[in-house]
Amino acid sequence: MSSKKLILVTGINGFLGAHIVDQAIKAGYRVRGTVRSAKVDFARDSNSNYGSDVEVVGIDDLAYGDFTDALKGVEGVIHAAAPLVGKDTPENALAAAIDGATNVLRQAEKAGIKRFVLVSSIVTAKGFGDPSTAWTENDWVDTSREKALASGDPAFVYVSEKTLAEQAVWDFAEKHPNIDVTSVNPPFFIGPFAPNFRFTDALVSQMSTNSLAYTLLDPTGTPFFPIVLTIDVRDVARATVHALTSPPTSEVGRKRLLLVPQVASWKDVAEYIAEKRPELKDRVSVAIRTDSVPAPPKGPVDNTRAIEVLKLGSVNDWHTTFLDAVDSIIEAEKNFAKQGKTFH
Repeated sequence: MSSKKLILVTGINGFLGAHIVDQAIKAGYRVRGTVRSAKVDFARDSNSNYGSDVEVVGIDDLAYGDFTDALKGVEGVIHAAAPLVGKDTPENALAAAIDGATNVLRQAEKAGIKRFVLVSSIVTAKGFGDPSTAWTENDWVDTSREKALASGDPAFVYVSEKTLAEQAVWDFAEKHPNIDVTSVNPPFFIGPFAPNFRFTDALVSQMSTNSLAYTLLDPTGTPFFPIVLTIDVRDVARATVHALTSPPTSEVGRKRLLLVPQVASWKDVAEYIAEKRPELKDRVSVAIRTDSVPAPPKGPVDNTRAIEVLKLGSVNDWHTTFLDAVDSIIEAEKNFAKQGKTFH
């Protein structure tokens, strides 16, 4: 029997989830990953390169599903599964996010597991377009289930899902200090697809937040956010894995870790891609290349505490992040082209 520690990772088929598996294996863990039952065989095939270090289990209902068997022998949990924006009704999305996070956490605590890591988001601190110059771990978006449902805005529903789920996790953590909780709160994560990531079809939606990088490769593409607040997806995955061995809350205080290491203007990113990949110059968005919105002189988040607590060391800068993302997207395009398909 393997001496490697076993961890549970939810949502391993996702853009980030696949990277978490990859980083966890590199860090010496075994991974038990959850996906929907219909995708178990697909996920097993996708992760076959890791051999017996990755096993896959099917759980269809995050909010009410039974994780008893999935948690057996597990020493830590990374909860990465989350609804995508606008892919379900607001009621279902809120339930999956909020009740799903607390369901996994509650069952993990009951099973005697000592470490729980939540993949949250910077949008729990400040909503899209917030003009504040500094965001801290004490900031929260003002929302509720009722406000989210009444808004009719998929983006605000998503912000509410992440905010209310994280708040529910912290409420539970305060009452159950025997399980050490960390939340990692990144902005949009960009980067290459993990070696174990697979598309089921040529759908841009399956790129997750890498669809922002894909916008750069559309001559008519326009960003929905004025500046680029981003982090390399590999660094987010690494952060969640490092959180499993981070100093305990009793030593460093509540570990709600905002991590926004990269700020750039869309124009700078577009020009850099055109310079480094001249064969793609004609594809780069015209609107983005002529964008006049400058990046602020510094980002809104002080990353010092997050990087120190998580022992991350250096993180990738946006040049590496976006260039690797674009290269990975182009490779995926070429693979689908062999099947006569294009992204849509």
